[in-house]
Amino acid sequence: MADDDQYGTHAAIAVVIGIVLLAISLPALPKAFKVSLDLGTPGTYVVSSQIECSARCYSRSGTFTSDDGKTTRSGVHIRNGLPRGLKEGTSVRAFDIGARDEVFTHEGQAGYPYGLFFILGIVGAAALVLGVDHAWRNRKRP
Repeated sequence: MADDDQYGTHAAIAVVIGIVLLAISLPALPKAFKVSLDLGTPGTYVVSSQIECSARCYSRSGTFTSDDGKTTRSGVHIRNGLPRGLKEGTSVRAFDIGARDEVFTHEGQAGYPYGLFFILGIVGAAALVLGVDHAWRNRKRP
């Protein structure tokens, strides 16, 4: 009987952890899908501030212009880092997904900034499904 209680507790903990992980990851998933599937508007980012490098390089401000010239956004920054060696005034290929003050590039060292949310979402969904499944299979029947 103690083992049943222990497994029931594990199932409840898995459900709670699943819900928490999904709550953390779901708000960022639309942006993560757009970034990972390249669903943005392609264009060019021109660095307009000094580039700072530590673990990754970034510039606090730049201008994004879409390839078709219809979209120009000033005061944006590359969210996932810039290649090393760029100087102010240099341009780099980027894409805009409509995120406030952010554009993205495939050239940065930091990779996609939303990969963690995919992982959290998958682990959260698995924990939720497995916890509910275990609780359902081991429910007390009259």
